[in-house]
Amino acid sequence: METNYDHLMTCRYCLLFELGHCRKTNPYPHDKEPRYLRLRTGQMLRLTFDCKNCQMLIDKA
Repeated sequence: METNYDHLMTCRYCLLFELGHCRKTNPYPHDKEPRYLRLRTGQMLRLTFDCKNCQMLIDKA
């Protein structure tokens, strides 16, 4: 899953966990990934999940 560039942000706050889809505590089918966030400005951010390290990675889409 690692790429040769740095991520915009790596955070411990995980949207999968907040949605109740945490793969560590409640295995959930791997649906469409990566997921995306759209900012008010229209910019898209790609979300990928490093569940082994309990992190959410945010990149430009």
